[in-house]
Amino acid sequence: MNAPAIKVGEARFGIDNAFARMPFRFGVVTMEAAAALTLELELSIDGRRAVGYASDLLAYKWFDKRPEKTPADNVADLLWVVQEAAKVARDLPSGTLFEIWRALDGEVERRALDAGFNRLGASFGVSMIERALIDGIARSLGLTFHECIRGDVLGLRPAQVFPELDGMSLADVLPATPLKRLGLRHTVGLVDPIDAGDLDPAQRVGDGLPETLADYLRHDGVRYLKIKVGGDADADIARLEKIAGLLRQVGGQFPITLDGNEQYKRLDDFAGLMEAIRSRPALDELYRSILFVEQPLERSVALDGPLGADALAAIGKPLLIDEADGWTGAFRDAIALGYRGVSHKNCKGVVRSLLNAMLVAHHNAASGEPGYFQSAEDLTCLPVVSLQADLAVVASLGITHVERNGHHYFHGLDHLPRTDADAALNAHPDLYEKTPKGAQLAVREGHLDIASLQVPGLGCALTPDLGKRIAPADWTFAMLNARPAD
Repeated sequence: MNAPAIKVGEARFGIDNAFARMPFRFGVVTMEAAAALTLELELSIDGRRAVGYASDLLAYKWFDKRPEKTPADNVADLLWVVQEAAKVARDLPSGTLFEIWRALDGEVERRALDAGFNRLGASFGVSMIERALIDGIARSLGLTFHECIRGDVLGLRPAQVFPELDGMSLADVLPATPLKRLGLRHTVGLVDPIDAGDLDPAQRVGDGLPETLADYLRHDGVRYLKIKVGGDADADIARLEKIAGLLRQVGGQFPITLDGNEQYKRLDDFAGLMEAIRSRPALDELYRSILFVEQPLERSVALDGPLGADALAAIGKPLLIDEADGWTGAFRDAIALGYRGVSHKNCKGVVRSLLNAMLVAHHNAASGEPGYFQSAEDLTCLPVVSLQADLAVVASLGITHVERNGHHYFHGLDHLPRTDADAALNAHPDLYEKTPKGAQLAVREGHLDIASLQVPGLGCALTPDLGKRIAPADWTFAMLNARPAD
């Protein structure tokens, strides 16, 4: 199928205030509420009007962790970069999705850097526009995301970005059919309770959903884990030993990823933690279960130079970039330094993840062994549009397990307008379930069933109601401090 010509039109935005059912900490911040942005984008496809949607959390202290920036500053910057990206896209001439993406990628990054923002934040602005474009194209043509990428509807020309991919297509790399079921990799955050002993009775949520790691293992059957470490070796070791003890009690196999969370300036320091883990008999099985380590080095130094051979040997597990994946060529740069993996996140870009999947295939073919890889990570991806778009891409990439914790920190679909929540439950009954306290993500035997995401569009069969959301001009960060009464 030929890639259609796209012309971007006007953008409209709406904000939902999402209040956490329990606080969560990632990196340098503990979050109890966040704003979720939904974008409605008009476009024409070969002259025919269409509309596409994208949504994501305006996650403060992840895209920009500078201490002088407040959470309110972070949200304002993210909102600005998406609105700026919409203006850039509107002024571009018509072209294929790939042609629009390339122009948008370069110009939004330039504007973001000129404004004192960063490349990772620029990627977020671009990603919101490209997701809405993909959704609109697929809805208009009656195609699933997988059909779009297998049929070259997006017009990707990988060799124009990475010449080494010349002669390779997405059809050569991606599975012939998208996955219908994904393992849920549960994140154990830095302040998350491990068992009931970590919970003060007065602090219990008491909403009928799991609250501790033990709950998720025993009630939801979770078998994949992502464990965050905080940079304090003694505290990390003690916490890991407690987790390892719980896993022994539950029994079975638990593939694990370890998230360094940018807590280190020197790889040797992180290697010291890994050597301490390897020296503890109580952590032997946990260490052997580790698949890879995510971003231990702070982004400003992560790609400064080759990774030390001695430190890599001491760590003994492949390293993956996440926050350092701030521009289109970052993974290729990281491979040359000794990294082996890169995270997929829709908030960094769908086209980027497709290109990275091709880089993985290229390097594995060149080396003759599957040492390069792509993981699926996104801690606070919330229903409906954001979560389903991300899962649809993961299904097409063929990544079999995905980090997912939005359902742990937030209560089901409560942050959405009631009409959106009801529509999601009706359209995607495999992914959500109805309970006396509302619709929520359905975790069955530690997995998510996602066959219903194969619908026209980017994984979502419903139309968000922006009329029931707050316009950015009417929204303030102070609203996140005004939790509604139960």
